Amino acid sequence: MQKPHYLSLALDDLKGIVRYIANELEAPKATENFIIKIDKEVNKLTKNPYRCHVYITAEKLKHEYRVLHVNNYSIFYVAENEKIEIHRVIYSKRNIQQLLSEQIK
Repeated sequence: MQKPHYLSLALDDLKGIVRYIANELEAPKATENFIIKIDKEVNKLTKNPYRCHVYITAEKLKHEYRVLHVNNYSIFYVAENEKIEIHRVIYSKRNIQQLLSEQIK
């Protein structure tokens, strides 16, 4: 299995999260810990990409998304054909259904 690949929307999500933690919360150590934790957990997917449950929704989505939970964040990814694509990284208390319906159909 190849190393996970972040789509541009997921990278934008991560940049926003890091910016929020670093600037709004003024927590540089928490920012560093967040980046390390996300990287570690996402890279574990290369060993077993199907270990996370399939995201079930009432609406049909374009792909079968799996969700990896890391602290207060949900990482939505697709695993197929020896590839792992990270589509979104969303704070778990946001309206995930709405964000996914708008962005990744």
